[in-house]
Amino acid sequence: MTTTLIPASDLKELDTAELQSKFFQVAADVARLRQECQQLPLAEQSLHNISNELAVRKYRGPKL
Repeated sequence: MTTTLIPASDLKELDTAELQSKFFQVAADVARLRQECQQLPLAEQSLHNISNELAVRKYRGPKL
């Protein structure tokens, strides 16, 4: 469960597969917790940070 913010700087160290896995894990946490809470600011910001990092990597293309 995501109870702390995952900063964007921590995501740069992960490879793409780990990043995608973390995205789905946080997304599942948000969906599950949304049933109990109306606002999940840290989880939602973490999900946003992960999504942004994935988008940047997709835009940049594969590493050579």
